[in-house]
Amino acid sequence: MHTIKPLDYALIASTAKNCNAIITVEEHSIYGGLGEACASFLFQEGFIRPFKIMGIPDEYTVTGSQNEIFNHYGISENGLYKTALDLLNKIL
Repeated sequence: MHTIKPLDYALIASTAKNCNAIITVEEHSIYGGLGEACASFLFQEGFIRPFKIMGIPDEYTVTGSQNEIFNHYGISENGLYKTALDLLNKIL
């Protein structure tokens, strides 16, 4: 999603209806961003799915290249794959 405001509620609801788990990914803090906005909407609308917000936690961040930082915080391709498998294993 290219913006948080306005949030595309129809897209989020449509996606949630057709999936078993939800992951949001952000290249910044996990607080106050897309993940929390999606979680708030989904919860208020009664969607119950395994859900994970991926991004940078509230801590002093590591330094390095973008790939090194993404690997450290699990928002690399491999990290996201592992998170998706973990979420799906919760429902299987």
